[in-house]
Amino acid sequence: MAGVAELWRSDRAVRLAPVGAVACSALLPLVQVGLAFSYVGNGVGTGLWSIAATAAYLPLHLRHIWYAARAHTPPLGGWSLAVMAVVILGATPLAGNMWPRAYTALVVSSLLILPAPWSYLAYVAVVAAAAPVAHTLGLSWAAAPWLTFSVLCGSTALLMLVWLAAALTRLQAAREALAQRAVMQERRRIDDDLRHSLGRALEAIAARGDRAASKVAKGGPADAAQDLIALADDSRRTLAEARQRVRGYRQPSLRAELETAAALLTAAGIVTRLDLPRAGIPDTIAPQQRGRLRATVTGLLREGSARACTITATVLDGRVLLDVRAGDTTETIEVRA
Repeated sequence: MAGVAELWRSDRAVRLAPVGAVACSALLPLVQVGLAFSYVGNGVGTGLWSIAATAAYLPLHLRHIWYAARAHTPPLGGWSLAVMAVVILGATPLAGNMWPRAYTALVVSSLLILPAPWSYLAYVAVVAAAAPVAHTLGLSWAAAPWLTFSVLCGSTALLMLVWLAAALTRLQAAREALAQRAVMQERRRIDDDLRHSLGRALEAIAARGDRAASKVAKGGPADAAQDLIALADDSRRTLAEARQRVRGYRQPSLRAELETAAALLTAAGIVTRLDLPRAGIPDTIAPQQRGRLRATVTGLLREGSARACTITATVLDGRVLLDVRAGDTTETIEVRA
């Protein structure tokens, strides 16, 4: 139940992160409108122009934020960015000396939409122009640098929110992909196992049954009886083997668990290598040992300091020792063979 609750909280955080980024992006323009009415040198006219311009560009800006926070590129993003630039820059002479604070939305959308290096050039150019433009509109040189600092801090905060939401979305997608990959690997393992073991046994039973039927048809009941007895024995052994394998399938595969752990660490930027013995490893891993392995992987992901990891499996006296080494940290997990 704890794992289900944690997974539910994680999914909820991924869903709410884009909403939070959009909400924060909508708050700054509202502050800008207030300054257009009340700041020294501004009045009702500048305030009304600020409202009109904000109403024109803000939906486009929030659209960029919404798509980027969900790790997507908005359709026709270049055109909507061009419309934003025309509205914001065109309203600059009319919306008051604090209007350059609206350049925050312009530089954020530019970094989200434009490819590098054009996005960086646009960011530097617009931020550098904020203070001179505000001074031209009547803001003192003592306050103009503060406005540039405001644009820098506001854009950085919004970009961090958007990139964090996008990272959460990508992480969830990677986790789902890894889970599907683990399921496919387990299905493939079971199919291969059944084909090489029970499949061959059933083929042998079918062949023996054909031979017995042929002998009966040729009038050799004694020989056919021996084949039927052997056929019954083979069927019982195959049934017992099938039951044993089905019980084993209820436990997770050790190899699939190790491959999933390696893939998850690699996706997080930790170069991971699996060192498995040629003689093979046990087919299954107990829930307690699986929990320890997953806790070790979670710890490495949470710390984020490791750059490389090696998972080594060693067979020793009927046991399998798993050594997870990342930097100076080594975790040993014993798996019964």
